[in-house]
Amino acid sequence: MKDTTELKEILNSLLQIGSSIAIMSHVEPDGDGFAASLALHYYLLSRGISSQIVVDNDDFERFRFLMEGEPLVQYRQGLSYDLLIVLDCNSYSRLNDRAGLVGACGYTLLIDHHVPENGVIKADFSFVDTSAASVGAILFRALQAEITPLPPAELVRIANCLYISIINDTNNFTNANTNAEVLCIAAELSASGINPSLLYKAYFLNHLPLEMRYVGEVLSTIELHSNKQILYMYSTLEMQQRNDLKADSVMNLTRYVQGVKGILIIAYLREEERNLYKLSLRSPVIDVNAIAASYGGGGHRSASGANVRGELSQIKAGLLGKLNQALGQYTGNAAS
Repeated sequence: MKDTTELKEILNSLLQIGSSIAIMSHVEPDGDGFAASLALHYYLLSRGISSQIVVDNDDFERFRFLMEGEPLVQYRQGLSYDLLIVLDCNSYSRLNDRAGLVGACGYTLLIDHHVPENGVIKADFSFVDTSAASVGAILFRALQAEITPLPPAELVRIANCLYISIINDTNNFTNANTNAEVLCIAAELSASGINPSLLYKAYFLNHLPLEMRYVGEVLSTIELHSNKQILYMYSTLEMQQRNDLKADSVMNLTRYVQGVKGILIIAYLREEERNLYKLSLRSPVIDVNAIAASYGGGGHRSASGANVRGELSQIKAGLLGKLNQALGQYTGNAAS
């Protein structure tokens, strides 16, 4: 598909074909994938169309302020739908067991804004716009003509979710993907009746005291490498357990160190289970997606991630080697 007009046409044609509809996003749902899923679910409801959001056994408590009713269905083998819509994800590896749902459904529509990763999902129809700030932004542009005339309560319910999608992936308009287009969409959503201040506070600031203690423990692990241009930090299962937290209940902690003076690469390793770590990479100048891809992950040029197995010290050593090499290439090019 070439543009959001065509995306809308394809979606409408698929909605006429299928009576059972599933929506899903990637594992460890974030404010883009999951909020966009809610927005699409509520949009379909406004048209009298029922849908279900298929999830793993994740913690959705921090999205409770956006949720009305219980549109969530836990994945199990044997589930099948006429239409499956995959949001904010293009790789089978980021669906875990739910990857089996792709082949079990009549049609699959994929809507994403990430650079294609390893094991790209074989969808019947795909719309991937890597220039888009978030999937929520894509949905708004595609469905704007249908969303804006809705009754105020339905409009605000959808707009709230789309706005969370945008502030998640722009880090509240501080990331490099913040541009005129995304600010225009935010302004149009604001004009629909949402309260940006309350949404920001509900999503970014609504932390428990133990969460903040956990943040402090993670920040205390910070190490600086390569002439203080690489910031490395980590967290362990012990830290999570000590603060009565689960890994997926805490927002990615790289946002607490983005923009630190002099830092060109941020690397964060979060222990998910014994000898399994979630790697998060951020950089304003280095293509960290290429590094994440070397571990079987992916994302964006400036923000990417992967799952890495091994012992922490070994992972750290290999990772720093790759980061130093990428940084050396960048500084060499910059100097030339």
